[in-house]
Amino acid sequence: MKLYEQVFWFTSFAIFVFFVAYTLTTLALIAWSLYEIGMVKIEKGELFTPPERRRRPGVTVVAPAFNMQPIIVECARSFLLSDYDPLEVVIVDDGSTDGTFEALEEWFDLVPLPVGDRFAIETAPIVGISVSRRDPRLRVVRKENGGRSDALNAGVDIAGQELLAMVDGDTLLDRDALKRAVEAFAADPDNVVAVGGTIRIANGVLIADQQVTEPRVPVTGIEATQVIEYLRGFLGGRVAWSAMNGLLIISGAFGMFRRDLLRETGGLSKETLGEDMELAMRFHHQLPEKRVVFAADATAWTEIPTGLGPLRGQRVRWHVGLFDNLRLHRKMILRRRFGAVGLASLPYTLAFEVAGPLLQVAGYAILVVLILLHRVSWWYVAAFFVITLLVGQLQTAGALVIEETGFRRYRTRDLTLLGLWSLAELFWYRPITAWWRTWATFLWLTGRRPGWGTIPRGAAFEEQPEVASAPLPR
Repeated sequence: MKLYEQVFWFTSFAIFVFFVAYTLTTLALIAWSLYEIGMVKIEKGELFTPPERRRRPGVTVVAPAFNMQPIIVECARSFLLSDYDPLEVVIVDDGSTDGTFEALEEWFDLVPLPVGDRFAIETAPIVGISVSRRDPRLRVVRKENGGRSDALNAGVDIAGQELLAMVDGDTLLDRDALKRAVEAFAADPDNVVAVGGTIRIANGVLIADQQVTEPRVPVTGIEATQVIEYLRGFLGGRVAWSAMNGLLIISGAFGMFRRDLLRETGGLSKETLGEDMELAMRFHHQLPEKRVVFAADATAWTEIPTGLGPLRGQRVRWHVGLFDNLRLHRKMILRRRFGAVGLASLPYTLAFEVAGPLLQVAGYAILVVLILLHRVSWWYVAAFFVITLLVGQLQTAGALVIEETGFRRYRTRDLTLLGLWSLAELFWYRPITAWWRTWATFLWLTGRRPGWGTIPRGAAFEEQPEVASAPLPR
């Protein structure tokens, strides 16, 4: 056997082993997530709402904003309309060069407050703090540009409540999202230190009065496929990881933390492009006996990229951030002391998130070479794609079953659209995302850092007029 044939055979065998292991592990996580969601449904009933409590911890919502003039007022209003009390909202203008602050100043009638100089976490200089005459629960911090993590740390310094909810400035919260996240703390107050919520896609939905009134799936492939991806990631994976206390990430779009621990541990790290993931991993690392949990019913809506260019930049940045965090917390890997994180979550991440894209790209390259050398069996290729397609459909179907069992957000038309686009993603979306993550691996290994880039914002948050003939939501 020639050398290149030996290389091809060994790589093909590794890809086969990876595929089998990934399939079994992913389906097991989906099954576990479905069980957990089903049990919650049985215990709490079809229409569970968080109970009223005599005393609830105060919550400060902190949202960083950079050049978000078109949507910042609507997002701030959505935070203030949350069904929670006591509530404080802190918008941190991270050196915007457009009219972000002016828009907030005009709408909320801001007046300046003393800045002070005693803060727990060091940040880029804060140049002003204002409070709203229109709604005194709102404060706006102006500071020199220091990046997202720096802006959030400034919000941590200013926050005055026990719990701190970090959200992106372009996020809409369900009215009861904060209340449902706090319930996760209340379920185990001595041990829960952080709670992540479900992130859903705002593109294509109907919005009225800063609330999503009817979820809808966009018709375009780039957006619809991301909806599938988010459902698989949040409902098909994080529910199970949370149940075993192995959750490695709380999405930066919506997460809630104990303020005292944020200050004691130094706030968000500036050493990584994935500061939201690093914070969850740091809690596991420093407080292995505590819990980082996922509240599937606490929902935030965020805008996603609509073009391949912005999507590529986002995914490359995420993957480089993953490598940063694995480097920072590598001492937890395969350590029994860290429970499911050390023995399950981190090995899973190394095998399927780090090595997986490299094997995928290698598999595509081998297929192309074999075709060019006329050494490929087309029956084998067809069988491989059919099996891969079926496995992908099983994963998507599992996530949709969890969605229907626990939440029933989407219409039948939307579920059908997701099923159709999931048939196509094998042939375009998965290959290009594997290539992007492979490129991110190369950037990290060579010490190069991707820029943040820009993602067009605002279109998804425009309020649509109601149409009388619109179908009723399910």
